[in-house]
Amino acid sequence: MTGPPTYGIELNERIKTFDCPDCGKKQMTVWGFVSRNNVAHAIYYAGLIMGHDQTSVRLTVSIGGWGVENVDEQKVEARNWIFMEARPTSDRYKIMVREPEESYYFNKPILGKPMARGEALASPLLDEFFAVADFVAFNDPAVKSYLLGREVSVSGRKGID
Repeated sequence: MTGPPTYGIELNERIKTFDCPDCGKKQMTVWGFVSRNNVAHAIYYAGLIMGHDQTSVRLTVSIGGWGVENVDEQKVEARNWIFMEARPTSDRYKIMVREPEESYYFNKPILGKPMARGEALASPLLDEFFAVADFVAFNDPAVKSYLLGREVSVSGRKGID
């Protein structure tokens, strides 16, 4: 009998800054890998949207075909990704699926097949995408601190570029 999946996280070393293409304000992005039952499972990019009226984390999550040394076309074809947005509420956060074209990573073939919002909402992978997003929100120190309205934590990373 197996229990629920166990997730792990591997943070990228740095937090990168970028200019918001809409308003020009400095933003931050973090990324990392998520394992499931000790096997590479997903990668994520989290854009911390700062200086806007609404606190928001924009998540691009790709699942499938990760953890191989040689990236071949077959592994990339096994991947699917969706774009989500997380916003804090008074006691937790809410997350919604958005259109993949809104992601800064839309033109990154290595992520696999982008799933449109309607396709993602009807997909049997949806619960897994939400599980990975929840795990990132609670276990990436930068994402967690930002969603809690605190200074962005560099814990587990070397700093901000």
